[in-house]
Amino acid sequence: MTRKNQKRFEIVHPNCTGIDVGGGEHWVAVDPEKCDDPVRKFSTFTDDLIALAKWLESMDVKVVAMEATGVYWIPLFEVLDARGLDVYLVNSRATRQTSGRKSDVLDCQWIRQLMTYGLLSGAFRPADQICSLRSLVRQRLNKVRDQAKTINRMQKSLTQMNIQLANVISDITGVTGLKILRAIVQGERDPEKLAAFRDGRIKADQVTIARSLHGNWRAEHLHALSQELACHDFLEKQIAECDQAIAQALERLPVLEQKTATPSKSLRSPHRTNDEQLILHRALNKIMGVDLTAIPTLGVDTALVLASELGPDLSKFPSSQHFCSWLGLAPPTRISGGKPLPGKAPKIINRAAQALKQAASNARQDKSFIGASHRARLTRMDTSCAIKATAHQLARLIYAMLTKGQPYVEKGIETFEEKSRDRQLRALERKARKLGMQLVKAG
Repeated sequence: MTRKNQKRFEIVHPNCTGIDVGGGEHWVAVDPEKCDDPVRKFSTFTDDLIALAKWLESMDVKVVAMEATGVYWIPLFEVLDARGLDVYLVNSRATRQTSGRKSDVLDCQWIRQLMTYGLLSGAFRPADQICSLRSLVRQRLNKVRDQAKTINRMQKSLTQMNIQLANVISDITGVTGLKILRAIVQGERDPEKLAAFRDGRIKADQVTIARSLHGNWRAEHLHALSQELACHDFLEKQIAECDQAIAQALERLPVLEQKTATPSKSLRSPHRTNDEQLILHRALNKIMGVDLTAIPTLGVDTALVLASELGPDLSKFPSSQHFCSWLGLAPPTRISGGKPLPGKAPKIINRAAQALKQAASNARQDKSFIGASHRARLTRMDTSCAIKATAHQLARLIYAMLTKGQPYVEKGIETFEEKSRDRQLRALERKARKLGMQLVKAG
């Protein structure tokens, strides 16, 4: 007997190649029918990368699949992409060998074989200009994190000297805090003179501040405070330079929207004045085509991260479900036999998702439809799950805005309460029908 309707693998990419990326060398495999030496090794020097690209062009290769290995793939990706090749950056989990054999030669051949039958999908990578902006935004974020560490170390030095300044002012790097710290580093020890730097907006009075500035003034702690303050000022300068570079990168991006939108809420952002925030807000609106800050809990810094990580074009995601899955915010689908599989799902590190989770965590006190939804989730699930679910909600809104070009419209808490009431009423009606009863409206 012969099997009918037997399905076979179909060749999707006949002219493709697989590359096993390494730190010092790349192994490349092409169709063995096209040359006698289908697997070759190239070093990571630029001249060898160019030679690799020329060899692939001579082999009439159209599609290239390579593993995302650290940052080693970036120079090769840029060389191949500049020559018009369709480069797929694939996850290493999708290219694992089924057998126990493991070598660079077998890896590149296996990647090519999987790509030939269309069994690999490429990772999302925005346009090259957006990638340039992304590098600058990530560099700024690194500097902000480094500065936060210096603030913690300054606070440690003050605590060791029993200077309780942080207990009477909210921010030791604010106007009052920095004036006092600079005076201490310059040699001032009189609590009364130090407390005289108090700004009028500080709630604590001058007497209380003076009491908090009585300390032991040990030399080793003063030395540490002096160095950390100098590091803080240096990083502040570097953050300003990053902001300038980001502004220049935004000016080079194509404009999608010429309208000047006025922010619907106050934009509070550290390290930026109100004028700088408004300028950044207008620039983001122009390149994204929509005002992302109109969504509650999304500030100008979050919108900048989303613009640099995503860009305005989300056409590579067929639906919002694909987009949320890429972010790692979609519900898990690890189910077998109708039951969820034990263990944790693979960890996905996505900077856009992290920004959305941070925005979702701020929705607890927000007086909006999203804020009401988040508070309702907190009553029935863990905090981490509620934050992820709210971030999922924000991601769906962003996808709809960027793909349809429609502005965000706030529904309000009243709309949420009305929907919640209707949902509860339908649940009661179902329960009444199950018990053979009927709900009757009172009065």
